[in-house]
Amino acid sequence: MRSRWIGAALIASLCFFASWSHAAGYPERPVTIVVPWPPGGLTDNLGRMLAQKLGKRLGVSFVVDNKPGASALIGSEYVMRAAPDGYTLLVTSSDGTVKMLQTPSTDPVTQFTSVGMLASVPVVLAVGPKFKGATLEDYVNAARKDPGTVSYASLGEGGATNYAMESFAKQAGARLMHIPYKGTAPVLTDLLGGQVDSTLLSLQSLRSYLQNGRLRGVAVTGRARPADMPALPTFAEQGYPHFDMSLWYGIAGPKGMSPDVVKKLNDAIRASLDEPDFKKMLSDAAAETLSGTPQDMDAFVRTQAAKWKEMMK
Repeated sequence: MRSRWIGAALIASLCFFASWSHAAGYPERPVTIVVPWPPGGLTDNLGRMLAQKLGKRLGVSFVVDNKPGASALIGSEYVMRAAPDGYTLLVTSSDGTVKMLQTPSTDPVTQFTSVGMLASVPVVLAVGPKFKGATLEDYVNAARKDPGTVSYASLGEGGATNYAMESFAKQAGARLMHIPYKGTAPVLTDLLGGQVDSTLLSLQSLRSYLQNGRLRGVAVTGRARPADMPALPTFAEQGYPHFDMSLWYGIAGPKGMSPDVVKKLNDAIRASLDEPDFKKMLSDAAAETLSGTPQDMDAFVRTQAAKWKEMMK
């Protein structure tokens, strides 16, 4: 019995030492940050800014790899199946979480390691140049008058923007036509061209088009109007106090990552978020920084998963 106890203690000690030595030397080679969306959107911008900062802080290259498709599911599954050694990370988000909740083989809570939060941003319901109307009331009235004819573009079938717009339509007593896209860039192209009537996207993605008048914002989520867009009213003040959502972003890895590696990454992420140019980027995107520990992120993702499950029902 004594020899078994000594053997078990020795194995545990060796495992601890191996974990510690891995964390102490990490990272020893380039790290891949998977962005499960095409280049050009806020997710991609966050991933690239963070890759630059982490590379400087940790002394190796952090390389962004865009793996778009299936509302972030393709990139998410790729990271989920990677070795949990800290060399493959994911820019996770609301959309990816929602899509994984609908797929039996993926679970954003149990199959990933939370590393660190990045930010959250409000979303705007915007209409294109061919839509006749400029207010949320106009939009709802048009959808009620001819059910299923007013169209909206989402970032993919079964994604967060898809479910959010269907939730809003239910609250408004209207029926909309859903047109899924693979990313922000093609949504904006067709919205500006009049191929689709509306979309629900982050304020950062739409800001320049709203400011130059090429698109019209009819409502924004959140408690208050954006400071630099005082003419853009909230959903709440226009009669929809129960419609509220934000798009959030964080960094995750495969399940089973070393806690010491996770802490090392988390410390570097939080320090990066405090740098002036990163703060300015988030401020320009009307984003709120969501810093915190891996445990904070884990609790946040669990809460979000429960919320979206209820919305799906």
